[in-house]
Amino acid sequence: MLTNEEYEFCMHKKGMSGSFMESLIQTMYLADTDNLHLIGKGYPKLVEVVLRYRSERGYWRDLVARWNKQYPHSPLTA
Repeated sequence: MLTNEEYEFCMHKKGMSGSFMESLIQTMYLADTDNLHLIGKGYPKLVEVVLRYRSERGYWRDLVARWNKQYPHSPLTA
């Protein structure tokens, strides 16, 4: 089961997120450690997803597998 934040991140990867979420995730990609920490005060779970995507081996593959199981008619690729 995906968390809401993982769902939003997957929608971003599919190019289907809203303009606010798209801008927020793009900002997280560009933020330095201090600013990412500040963003995390308002969006801690989403920052965690972005950090896991960037640094945790196998996380994206697992996320894609869980997405495809939950949404088989809207596949995501790793």
